[in-house]
Amino acid sequence: MEHKKHFPPPAFLQCFLCSKLYADPKMLPCLHSFCKLCIPKEHCSKKILTCPLCRESFDISQKEVPRNIYLENRVNLYQEQSKHFIDPLCIFCKLNAQGNKEAVRQCITCLDLLCKECSERHTSTTLTIDHQVVPITEIKSGKYDDKILLVKYKTYCQKHSDEEVWYFCKTCNSLICSVCIIKDHKGHDVDRAADLIKEKENETRILCQGLKDKTFELKQCKDSLTSRRNELKTLEEKKVAEIKKLCSEALSKIDKGKNKMLNDLDNYLKPKSKDLGKGIDNISAQCSNISNAIQYVEHVLNGMDARKIFLFNELQGRLANLDSKIKESIPFTDLSQETENIEIMVGEPKLEMTFDKTEAIHEQTNENSAKECSPSPAAAADYYDDDDSSDFFYVCDKAVQTSQADFESFTENKYNQNRNYSLELITSHDLRTLPDKHPSFFTSVAWIDKNQFVAVDAGNAKVKIYSFPLGTILKSTQVTKPLAVSAWKDGISCLTQENKMITFSHNLCLQNTRQNISSLCTSLPIYTSFEWIENTTIVTQRKDTVLNLSIESPYPVSFQYACSLPNGSYALSDMSNKCVYLVDRNGSIFKTLRCNPGPISFDKYYNMFIADFQNSSMKVFDFKGNHLADLLLKHRPRSISILHDKLIVAAEFGSHVFVYDIIYR
Repeated sequence: MEHKKHFPPPAFLQCFLCSKLYADPKMLPCLHSFCKLCIPKEHCSKKILTCPLCRESFDISQKEVPRNIYLENRVNLYQEQSKHFIDPLCIFCKLNAQGNKEAVRQCITCLDLLCKECSERHTSTTLTIDHQVVPITEIKSGKYDDKILLVKYKTYCQKHSDEEVWYFCKTCNSLICSVCIIKDHKGHDVDRAADLIKEKENETRILCQGLKDKTFELKQCKDSLTSRRNELKTLEEKKVAEIKKLCSEALSKIDKGKNKMLNDLDNYLKPKSKDLGKGIDNISAQCSNISNAIQYVEHVLNGMDARKIFLFNELQGRLANLDSKIKESIPFTDLSQETENIEIMVGEPKLEMTFDKTEAIHEQTNENSAKECSPSPAAAADYYDDDDSSDFFYVCDKAVQTSQADFESFTENKYNQNRNYSLELITSHDLRTLPDKHPSFFTSVAWIDKNQFVAVDAGNAKVKIYSFPLGTILKSTQVTKPLAVSAWKDGISCLTQENKMITFSHNLCLQNTRQNISSLCTSLPIYTSFEWIENTTIVTQRKDTVLNLSIESPYPVSFQYACSLPNGSYALSDMSNKCVYLVDRNGSIFKTLRCNPGPISFDKYYNMFIADFQNSSMKVFDFKGNHLADLLLKHRPRSISILHDKLIVAAEFGSHVFVYDIIYR
């Protein structure tokens, strides 16, 4: 045991089961080896052998488990070297009676141990000038084990023990010497062993290289799965933090729902993460098996004598088997391409959460988002009356716009029959006023409440408030180059042609000014917050709180009109791409409406009305983006605004606005 202390055996020479040096090692088809006596009976059943390491099963009914000649030679070499290297002595000094000098080098050509002086002289003679002398420390590291094996263990003929084998008889499947060819193998198919070994080595190396290349693909797959699992973890942490923040803001209203949501999130993400983990483990195991097999095969190719020819079928069979199993791991890459869209919303006042996979930015419709975030009329009323409620909570306006029974009846029957939508003109108003110096034409209009609306008179550069149904002017204020207008509970905002947003009170008293605004975001006038767009960011302000939502778009966009829908999503008219996008509250586009972009508003049933200036019409969609109807107008609409079921339209030319009833049949 002393030699093992100074010269510990390499790990690969130790049996996995007994942790000792291999004794009569047997090699399984998976290329894992064990001592003959270490393979327990429980791993063998009806001639089926299960590898204790990789758990693969093999049929051994037709043949015995072969010896691992390579490991036998390596163990023998280690045992000899470990004894010699305890106190290595120079062989030449000992033969020449020059005393016992410590050997510091070894010739790996003739295997002589040499002291420093003798090692220098060893390569100076004619016979040994080409010998390779290396330090014993490198020998101990195992660096030259394969070369030493080739020198130490040569294969001799079984019949002629003093003759090395130089040939392989394919007919007899045996290694033979020169004498055997003449005496016993006349007429047989005989090749030079070296040539046949070289051919088989090349074939085996090609298989190894192919597996190495595919291992790289597997590692990429593993990295992708690992990255995906990390994304899920990050997503989980983000959503958990968001849930906790919502719970903190809602206090007692949503406290009861917090634990349920966290549990739902865990139940949703954990199986996905577990599936990804299985894929990672599977690939890791295959990579390990491939690496071990290749390492062993390369050792055999580089360090074994001519008898390696008996191993090529096993080696190539294992490599081919590993190659065939790689495709079983590749389907896991589909998991790495999944994306998650988890939405959180407040109900009655319990918290709810939806899980949705966004598969295509222009095709996927979020079927549940609008429906599931529609709370009861009571919740809506609480929201409108509570000044301390949070803008994180998106609630509908149906409690104000229509009765609960009417709303439920409409939404339940909407898809069971073909509804007809029509417009009935109530009145038109000529909004010209005597003090105006120039002809009036109106570019934007918005309801303030059921008795008032606000309009932009671009001809006279004014923002004006009118009464309804009389159409008489109540207030006005001068604005340089006004373009669009929107109203909310606490005021009115006006966008100018210079991309400046001016906010007023309902008395048209100036409150604030902002620069670089792309468009206003229309909504219900009872909302306590107002919204606008800066390039590709939706900005929401309520009192002193400002929230930013970046819109995720893979290509340039130009939003001229926008509408904040009561379910928390947005409808945006993109003039660059000539379409209208539906965007969820995470900023992701979940539906593209292929229609001419224009002003947008919605009625009491969440139906979106999109004005089509070119065709003097409006297209009607539900909140999911399903097309419902096309409505014709008598004049080209520059702006529209809907309150309950009342539609007001600012026409292309002139000073008139038109008010319609929306009829549902």
